[in-house]
Amino acid sequence: MDVKQSAYHEGGIVSSLFRLALPLFFLNFINSLYNLVDTFWVGQLGELQVGAVSLVGPIFWCAQSLASGLSAAALALIGTRLGEHKYKEASRFATALLWVSLIIGIVLSVCTIFGTKLILHMIETPPELFGDSTLYLYGISFDYVALLILNVYMSICQSEGNSHLGVKVNVLASVFNVILDPLFIFVFHLDVFGAALATSVSKWLVMPLIAYHLTHSKGNIQVQFRGFHFHKQDLKLIFRVCIPASGGQLLESFGFVILNRYIVSYGASAMSAYGVGNKIVNLSGIPLVSFSAASSTIVAHSLGAHQPERCKECYRKTWFLAQAFTIGLSILTFLLAKPFIYLFVPEATAQLVCQAQEFIFFALVGGVFMCWYSIICGLFNGAGYTKYTFILGILRLWIFRLPLIWIFERVTSLGITGIWIAMIASNLMECLVAQWMYAQGSWLNSMILSEDTVVSAFEKKEESM
Repeated sequence: MDVKQSAYHEGGIVSSLFRLALPLFFLNFINSLYNLVDTFWVGQLGELQVGAVSLVGPIFWCAQSLASGLSAAALALIGTRLGEHKYKEASRFATALLWVSLIIGIVLSVCTIFGTKLILHMIETPPELFGDSTLYLYGISFDYVALLILNVYMSICQSEGNSHLGVKVNVLASVFNVILDPLFIFVFHLDVFGAALATSVSKWLVMPLIAYHLTHSKGNIQVQFRGFHFHKQDLKLIFRVCIPASGGQLLESFGFVILNRYIVSYGASAMSAYGVGNKIVNLSGIPLVSFSAASSTIVAHSLGAHQPERCKECYRKTWFLAQAFTIGLSILTFLLAKPFIYLFVPEATAQLVCQAQEFIFFALVGGVFMCWYSIICGLFNGAGYTKYTFILGILRLWIFRLPLIWIFERVTSLGITGIWIAMIASNLMECLVAQWMYAQGSWLNSMILSEDTVVSAFEKKEESM
């Protein structure tokens, strides 16, 4: 098949969704397993080590937020240009995004190394978790450059409809991590630092493969690092899409840092229970993440081809498919929750098991709303309307969830259960706001299309009047 004839603004939406989502589903499943393997090996060290890693998780998510923002920019900017059949522009944006990823990753690594102890003091880390949390952050700081580049690479592959290529590379990194985890933790006796270092090294090992594929690709995207010149307008457009997407998730990550402060106030065991439970719950979220990313690609291509109704149809069908898969996996996850807890923390106390089971129950009940939220954010990202995801990111944690937690803590005797209820309530409120934004239709007025394409579309509209 001629690669340049492949487009996602044509053909059946459901078949396109599955074609894009299945490789991503497999990838996310492998990534979830690899995260669970991380938790398993750290759990062999003890409950406190699991709590230490879970406590600083949102700090690492800040880097992941930037990676997600760059991925959103890649999907929207490259996808729309492929929909317009402007392959040179798509290649130029791909190259620029990779350079931006490299620069941002280096800055993040330096900031983490020099700011770790200050950050841990600011979030009031308990003394019994401070040492391991410090070591984990030091180790994970080496991951940022590779993390950002890998995310952008996967979005480039996904935009072309070759998501299986990105999946293969990511799976290889996951395999490396599974091998390196026990080696670094137990053979080299690096403990929690070894777990973080294994995550970092596993991604760096696949960087040569990514570089080779990007520079020798025969597809639509031709990345050229040598002799590349930044275009001022390209950078403006990248950051116009990236900053709102990253900013919203970045503020969400800071919100989770505050959330963790509330959780750890109920004891280190509560933090460990939340960490284990969250890893297990993430299994049921695999379909929604996969379908959300797939719908972003279809929306970007359809928008580039000026097919707004196809974008709306894509949202409706993605919503129903993702919900069906999420509900089915949620039921299965709940039934297997207790054995999984003991698998990851063999010496788990009765208190940890009870708290983890309670969190898992409430998180799975709220999974329907989390699915709704994720799918609609995928639509906005694909349209390049990331300012909506920025607003939603702020609302979910800072306007809805954290104030609810504060209220429940002071006016009820729910204890830690109040945190889980606040999670469900905030997700529901978030979905209602997101659906209202969708109904307004402003997201269809994308600012990421080429200038000449927008003019052409305007002229066609004028001629038809």
